[in-house]
Amino acid sequence: MANYDNTRYTYAQVLAGQGYYMKDDQLRAAPGVKTMQTKLNTAGYNCGTPDGKFGKNTDTAVRSFQQAQSLTVDGKAGKNTLTRLDAITSGGGSGGGNSYTSFKQKHGATIKSYADTYGIDENVLGGFIIVESSGSGFSNGKVTIRLENHHFLKGDAAQYKGVYFDYGSPTHTGHVYRKKESDAWMSCHQNQTQENDAFAFAISLNATKAYEATSMGLAQIMGFNYSRCGYGSAKEMYDDFATGEEAQLKGFISFIVTDSRLLKACQDKDYRKMAEYYNGSGAIDTYAPKLEAAYTTYKKA
Repeated sequence: MANYDNTRYTYAQVLAGQGYYMKDDQLRAAPGVKTMQTKLNTAGYNCGTPDGKFGKNTDTAVRSFQQAQSLTVDGKAGKNTLTRLDAITSGGGSGGGNSYTSFKQKHGATIKSYADTYGIDENVLGGFIIVESSGSGFSNGKVTIRLENHHFLKGDAAQYKGVYFDYGSPTHTGHVYRKKESDAWMSCHQNQTQENDAFAFAISLNATKAYEATSMGLAQIMGFNYSRCGYGSAKEMYDDFATGEEAQLKGFISFIVTDSRLLKACQDKDYRKMAEYYNGSGAIDTYAPKLEAAYTTYKKA
């Protein structure tokens, strides 16, 4: 049981690093949590009606947001989580109306062209892309990435499990790495600077596996899908994605149209099937509402 009293902290206090919000099984209503829920809903992470009660839906929304933003996925909404959430909902990333507008101004014509070609509502396609990104395919001048330890530590890279990289149970959680066996373990996915550090180290151990185990670009496509995106290798895909967001958009469209089920789901505006075919069956209930909300926001932008 999580007996955590979120009413102890105002939103401003948590934003200043004086505490955090987390699941409270007693469901006490906290004004700061209500503010956070409103912002999460705006960003496309559905908490239900904001009521200040940090329950299951809010916990799921927080964790989904943290994972999407390469933050520590622990369900604790502290300074880092709220800072990123504020930036996004005020137009600094995906989810807020201002950012949707700027993204649409930048890529709307290209997205519409692809949408018209394949019989997809442009707003479905635009919203889909933004849900998968933070509004940009680049961070600090480099392709936005996420190295997935559980995919890296397979085949001839399995020898590095528990030595330099590791993961928990379920496998998409508990990602850690270290560069020497004598070093303390570091949690992965803290920010893009660290993500690139772990990525570069993984490349030094096994370049092929590192590129294939990394999601990249606007739509965060896993490297092992390189052939579906029209490339000869995951590294070739990464290098082309590094040339600009237009290449990333092209790769994403290729990824969609090479799966007839996913293409039809997009054409039919079937958000649950889109969620299943893109991210697997385990995240349908949280992912599908985000896609639908993104469609509406992108259409209004």
